[in-house]
Amino acid sequence: MRKLIVVALSIVLIMGVGIGSALAQQNSLKKGVIGISVGLGNSVFGDTHDSVIDVTGKYLISNDMALLAGIGFETHSGDADGSYLGFTFGARKYLDTDDFVPFIEGKLSYITEDVGDDTDTIDISVGFGAEYFMHKQFSVEASVGIGFGVVDNNTTNQDDVYLGTRTIGIKANFYF
Repeated sequence: MRKLIVVALSIVLIMGVGIGSALAQQNSLKKGVIGISVGLGNSVFGDTHDSVIDVTGKYLISNDMALLAGIGFETHSGDADGSYLGFTFGARKYLDTDDFVPFIEGKLSYITEDVGDDTDTIDISVGFGAEYFMHKQFSVEASVGIGFGVVDNNTTNQDDVYLGTRTIGIKANFYF
């Protein structure tokens, strides 16, 4: 009986992916469309803050190019009292406009963090990733990249320059 249930669920899943793919063939990557990405995670400092909430808006200036503006935030209380606030601006070039859409992007970020030390960071990064459209107005994405930045430690009055990789977890994208 369990095997029958597993087979039935597998068939439903495969059919669902096929239906989602068929619906996404006319995705929302069109000039003038606005999108919102929501995800968790941040890797600007070389460590991953899994609880940073990242919300990014997209405006498509053409069918394969978008301007980006976003905000990331996190707050802690108790023993780990502190906060994180980041602003990001950038551009994204889509390399295809099918269901699976690879892209390259460049971003400029300003981040202020008050967890332990009080720091201000200016970061420039480039990344590569992809979106997969599950529906015309919904996709999921992931990306990796490399970044360069300067961290100004306001507690010790020292600056630190870094170069490092970027990993951003999965994001959900909604298009209007």
